[in-house]
Amino acid sequence: MMDWREKLFGRVLVKCSSPGTENGNFENVPTLEALSDCIEEGDGVVCGIYFSFANISDESDDFGVRLEEIYKKVHPKLKVVQVVLWAHVGTPEGLAEREAGFRRSLTGKPWFAVPFREVDIKRRLTQKYSIAVGVPTLIVRGRPVRDALLSDATGERFPWPAPPLREVLRGVTLQASAGDASATYDDLPQDGVRLYYFAAHWCPPCRSFAPGLCATLSAVRKRRAKYAATQLILVSSDRSEQSYQRTVQSVSSVGALCVPWSASEARLALMPAALGVAGIPALVITDSNGKVLTANGRNHLAIDPLGLNFPWANRPVSVLTEQALLKMARHPAVVIFIDDEDSEIEFAESVLTSSASSYYEECSIQFPGFCPYQNSSDDESIDFDYPTSRSNPRHKKSKPFKHVMFYIGIDGTDSADMLREHIGLDDAVPLLTAIDFTKQRMVTMKYGDEITTDSVQNFVDAYLSGNADFKPLKPYSEKC
Repeated sequence: MMDWREKLFGRVLVKCSSPGTENGNFENVPTLEALSDCIEEGDGVVCGIYFSFANISDESDDFGVRLEEIYKKVHPKLKVVQVVLWAHVGTPEGLAEREAGFRRSLTGKPWFAVPFREVDIKRRLTQKYSIAVGVPTLIVRGRPVRDALLSDATGERFPWPAPPLREVLRGVTLQASAGDASATYDDLPQDGVRLYYFAAHWCPPCRSFAPGLCATLSAVRKRRAKYAATQLILVSSDRSEQSYQRTVQSVSSVGALCVPWSASEARLALMPAALGVAGIPALVITDSNGKVLTANGRNHLAIDPLGLNFPWANRPVSVLTEQALLKMARHPAVVIFIDDEDSEIEFAESVLTSSASSYYEECSIQFPGFCPYQNSSDDESIDFDYPTSRSNPRHKKSKPFKHVMFYIGIDGTDSADMLREHIGLDDAVPLLTAIDFTKQRMVTMKYGDEITTDSVQNFVDAYLSGNADFKPLKPYSEKC
């Protein structure tokens, strides 16, 4: 299984303080060696990811200067990996000028960096942590700590842990937006998901976002019994109480609870310190213990307005959506088609998750759709070593294949219906199939065979080993 450090950064990092860096000669160091003493969680050496921008001058990047000062005070408890980006995608510089800027910005720094040409790794890290263009920041254990670092000149509060939500909201009565009873943090359902919505009436994007958010939440509550207790909590950035009340009204249709206008200290603490929010509108989703499931709910909601994959946390099995169909044009997928019933969705997740999790672990894929060692795009083929059974040793395949996705196709949704129509599948459910548009072939579990965790594993093993009973598939087209 791939180590978490290699999953994040790839196999090699640049040592910025290498001898000869003034002449552009950087030393490459294996990632596991560079970050050998870093741990993913708990007490120990922390790995920070510093996102910088090469076309921002050192003089104007006050954050970079402060980071170096703090780094010298807390090292060796902090190891830093710098990710050099550009503030504007359309900059006129060519590749040579960009690489020169990359080297210029790293020379002499006391830490490591992602290599210049590892564009995919940088892109994925930027998307994973929702990095704002042109805003240098530091990510520590999954959360931005820019503001905390800038306000801690001595580094005494390192590693700047987030204050627990229970502490931030202690003594605060959350006001009901639609005549329901008010509640404290401890009154919230212990098995419920919480959506923290950061908004203000003066913000036009917030006013546009609120109706869609309410519609999605209503649909999720209705569709999935386990999300019926999902609670929306409004955190306002309004400048007056009158404006605050208008923002409250925008989410009243779903019975949102609101951090009161009078609790300004709690509202301010929730944004950057507790939940790492840098701008509005923002949607952060946590479980009942305050663990962040999704830091960028706004973007997820935009591409999944029905909330089919709510709460959008990384997981091995996802519901088939239009975005998934686009991925299937490039990657094979195992799909189980089921009825649109809560119990059927639970069943599909239970029988498919084990095989999917085993596959991603064996292939060292961090989460679906993420291949850590691709050279240029997610169209690349990767040579994965996948066993044909869990008990057999791994044997290297003679030919590379593209990584596989695992989906649940819900009968009656546009995505599932379009896919069925395109490949000529009838409407039988449940139905397990593996579809590969790149090789123009597919295989379907025999009708009448019982779908269980073991039978799904056997089906996936046969498909991956090439021993399945494949049939031709017409090429993927814009029809899907």
